[in-house]
Amino acid sequence: MIRSVIKCIFQIRQPKVLYMINPDPIFYAEMDDLIINQLTQQNAQVQRVNLQDISFTVGNEFKFYINNELIDFDAFLAYGYMNPKHFLDYLYINQAVHASGRITLHKPETEHILYNKLLQYINFSKYNIPFPKIGAAFSINSFKSVIQQFDEEAIMKDVHGYSGIGVHLTHCRNNSVEMYSRALWKQEQQISQVYVDDCPGKSVRVLVIGGKAASVAEFKFSKNFRSVGLSEEASVESLMNSERKDIYFDLAEKACLAIDDNLTVGGVDILDSKRFGLQVLEVNSCPEICDSIDATNLPLLEYFGQAFLKKIKI
Repeated sequence: MIRSVIKCIFQIRQPKVLYMINPDPIFYAEMDDLIINQLTQQNAQVQRVNLQDISFTVGNEFKFYINNELIDFDAFLAYGYMNPKHFLDYLYINQAVHASGRITLHKPETEHILYNKLLQYINFSKYNIPFPKIGAAFSINSFKSVIQQFDEEAIMKDVHGYSGIGVHLTHCRNNSVEMYSRALWKQEQQISQVYVDDCPGKSVRVLVIGGKAASVAEFKFSKNFRSVGLSEEASVESLMNSERKDIYFDLAEKACLAIDDNLTVGGVDILDSKRFGLQVLEVNSCPEICDSIDATNLPLLEYFGQAFLKKIKI
């Protein structure tokens, strides 16, 4: 009898997580299953759902449906980058879930900052986080003026790019103007950035989980100038025994704090330049975790699951 009561109480306290399978698993083919398995091992009741099956109504209260059936849950989670339309759909759901008082991976305002490099750099500047100087403009004439403040060789970035996509090295200002003009014609926003030329093809990646740095590794990309890119193109080496580990950890935690005071997870890319010093490139909202696990042998998925479930109050 006592065992039955304890078992019943234990089951009642299981957090219910609605997990949306990434509709575009290009870079994260296995992450959904790995995260779901980890949450389940940590006593969460996880319901898998596809984006196209989710709907909700908003009136005096929020009601969420899966295949037109009303559902109840404590937290909503989806992981990985998506195409623009799917990501916009995800933002709508995330906003509604958060507004209803439930837990999400990131707060809606945090999602917007993490998805936009320009907004990240604005926050970094506000909180004195070092990063390579950027220039932003909203017309060709204005950009021609801004680019004069940069060397002939500069970086051009799409503000919504990820995994190195949308990052270009230009070798003259005219080339930068041409690239900006093409982006403007496609109604896309690009920014210019100082090229840190003594760190080509490599960066330091710190995983920050639950607001605390958990691992650090160096990613090297031998094929091009980019310091970030697709994980399959990189060699990854643990820096957990590096003398500079604590320095990397401290900067990464501060970079995440500049975006959110309790970031569930963030992959902070750092350049360690002799010329410019430590420079933060960006904070990734859904960092690839498995490469860092392979390099460091740390149970990072377990840490991630703990950090997410810790936010749920039952």
